[in-house]
Amino acid sequence: MTCPLCNGIYTEQQICTCGATMKDAGLVTDYYGPYSPYFNLSFEDPICLHLFSCPVCGRELQVAVPITKRN
Repeated sequence: MTCPLCNGIYTEQQICTCGATMKDAGLVTDYYGPYSPYFNLSFEDPICLHLFSCPVCGRELQVAVPITKRN
């Protein structure tokens, strides 16, 4: 299983309500603790939750990226 955003297969662009382009700040789970990316993987939805932040106003947005099966 692969997150296309984590692996650079494609890029996601989000526009903030202030009009600025938001930056991908990484996985939401990275902000919870050192082992959180590996917690509950067997029974979670097949998504990778990314945090986007606005460099202008500081707003944050969580984006669910579908995990794809890698051939």
